[in-house]
Amino acid sequence: MLFDRNQRFTELADKVNARKFIAQQIGEKYVVPTLGIYPSFDQIDLDALPQQFVIKCSHDSASAIICTDKDKFDIASAREKISFYLSRNMYVTTRERHYKNIVPRIICEKYLDVFAHADRDITPELFRVHCFAGQPQFIEVDFTDARGEESVNIYDPAWRRQEVCVGYIERRYPNNLDTRIRRPARLDEMLALSRQLSADVDYCRMDWFLVGDDIYFSEFTFTPCAGRMRFFPASVDLRFGELWQQRIQP
Repeated sequence: MLFDRNQRFTELADKVNARKFIAQQIGEKYVVPTLGIYPSFDQIDLDALPQQFVIKCSHDSASAIICTDKDKFDIASAREKISFYLSRNMYVTTRERHYKNIVPRIICEKYLDVFAHADRDITPELFRVHCFAGQPQFIEVDFTDARGEESVNIYDPAWRRQEVCVGYIERRYPNNLDTRIRRPARLDEMLALSRQLSADVDYCRMDWFLVGDDIYFSEFTFTPCAGRMRFFPASVDLRFGELWQQRIQP
């Protein structure tokens, strides 16, 4: 990835363009419904938004604001946060080249309640499918329980939990060992879609939401945690790294 200048990574890392790509490749039903796209916060018609919604930027990570009750929405705080992220270029801070030339925009989208009528302790919040040369090799599954505690499990494509922990920069996430966790009914479809979308890419992580029986695409990620993501034990970190066979362009 250090030597790859593939313009397609920029196109797919752009969350606005990615929505169009997903709709064209696999269908509109997999796209989180869009409420609006804006160049600045003050151009958002907040009165037109539903009681629950999500606001995020098109060109970065960690900018999402989740509103579950518009009556309690802190507009000033949201404006300050989004305006800050709009002014930030991730290439400058993390050297992730594919973010460098993305046009910053604001996306307002439907709020997805993945925990509706479900037990938070055993319900995945997000599925991150890691694909190498078009093949899903492992699934990183995020949980946030009723107490707000976060955990991450790693599964193989057959949904067998691996004895692996994930670390992001300074933080290491525990596993969710609850024996009530079940294989998602639409896992095979999620893996097939990931396989299709990553067919011509050396490495890509595709993130998905599962809301009831509905699958929604979240985003493409080409350099998780700016390349600083870690797996424990170290032997697993090495094994996963060996899966990546780069086609370096001259």
